Amino acid sequence: MNRFAARQAIFDNDNNVFAYELLYRNSLINICPDVDADTATIELIKTTMESCQSKTFTNKKPAFINFTLETLQKGYPFQFDKEHIIVELLETEQPSPELLSVCINLYNKGYYIALDDFIHHQQWHDFFPYIKIIKVDFQQTGCEEIIELIEHLNDYPNVQLLAEKIENQQQYRLAKSLDFEFFQGYYFERPEIITSKPSLLKNFDFLPLQPAITF
Repeated sequence: MNRFAARQAIFDNDNNVFAYELLYRNSLINICPDVDADTATIELIKTTMESCQSKTFTNKKPAFINFTLETLQKGYPFQFDKEHIIVELLETEQPSPELLSVCINLYNKGYYIALDDFIHHQQWHDFFPYIKIIKVDFQQTGCEEIIELIEHLNDYPNVQLLAEKIENQQQYRLAKSLDFEFFQGYYFERPEIITSKPSLLKNFDFLPLQPAITF
C-alpha cells in the first residue's frame, strides 16, 4: 500500500529552494486528514523514513516537520540526521519548562528548531537563544506586530525570519523590506503530493528511537 505526504518549498532571498515543509496526507487528496497532531507527526515520519532512499521527498534539502511536545519527548526527531531536518514546534504548543528543556536538548545536539505560526508574547523569550527560525503567518499577523517582533529579536542574531502564507507580490515585497530571509506560500508554490514507492514499504518496522538516518 502506498504512503503519501505533501511538500511545499521554502525559498531563500535568491529564490533558491532552501528546504521543504512536509505535511501529512493519507491519500492523493491534497488536504490534511482529520487526525490528532501526534498521529499526523508519527505517520509523516514513517512515510518519510520509508521513502528516504528514493530521495524524492526533499531533493536532499532539509525537511521542516511539525512536532508536538509528546513526540519531541519520545525522541522522534532523532530518527533523522541533524543536517536533514528542521524541528518545527507546532503552533498549538504553549511555552512551558518541559518544552524548553526539550529545545535545549535538541539545540545542544546541533538540531535546528523553528517556531511555527508564531504569535509573540513574553513567555517565548526564554526560547529565543535556542531557536533558528521563526515562521510568521502573513495572513494573520499585522505589520505592526511583525515590527514589534523584529525589535525584540535585536538581541538574538541567531534567529532568522521566515514569511509564510505569502499569497501575492505585495506581501512578498513587504517581507523582503522587513528583512525576512525565507519565504513560503501559494505565491511561490502550492503543496504537492508525493507518493512513496511500494517496494520500500516491505517489511518495514518502525522503532521510535532507532539511530539517525540521512536522506
